Amino acid sequence: MDRAPTRATLAAMSEDQRQNDNHQNDDERGEDRPASTPFDNPFFLPVLLWAFAAYFGYDIVTDAEAYQNYPLFNQGGFALLSALAIYFTWSAIKEKRAERDKSSD
Repeated sequence: MDRAPTRATLAAMSEDQRQNDNHQNDDERGEDRPASTPFDNPFFLPVLLWAFAAYFGYDIVTDAEAYQNYPLFNQGGFALLSALAIYFTWSAIKEKRAERDKSSD
């Protein structure tokens, strides 16, 4: 596993070695950028929204106790989260297509 150098290692390295050591976070222009995380993926939010919508839908379909006690909450949650999931899924697909088209040019 490639790890970032420690303070002691950085202190012992020359300036040239430090600059040439870590190119994994460089973008196309050679500028340093922050490391990517799973939260940077455009499909992270849609998957989360679909999961919560499925939870509300499951309560409705199975007629669970939570649905019997609060039917409007479950119906409203399902409708709202489904609508948001559709919108953000569409936005994520659009973003990925634009990124793919940009990289192919």
